[in-house]
Amino acid sequence: MQKDDEIVTFRTYYNIMEAEIIRAKLEANGIPSLISDESLGVLYPVYNQGGGGIKLKVFVKDLEKAGEILSEENPLSDEDINTES
Repeated sequence: MQKDDEIVTFRTYYNIMEAEIIRAKLEANGIPSLISDESLGVLYPVYNQGGGGIKLKVFVKDLEKAGEILSEENPLSDEDINTES
């Protein structure tokens, strides 16, 4: 197996929904990914942190691109939220 074919943990989450959203975003941008260790977190949420969390995995060759995709996220700032009545 070549180094680029190696699968590594990209990020760890403690919420399955968040992990699935990020996985879907990566897949939509052409980056194959998978989630591991989700069963423990879904069945026994109390043990999720002790088990190391839910892991989002990608190929080594896609690490940089995955980081770029997620860094493009622009969370709403206070200026973006219209609080006027």
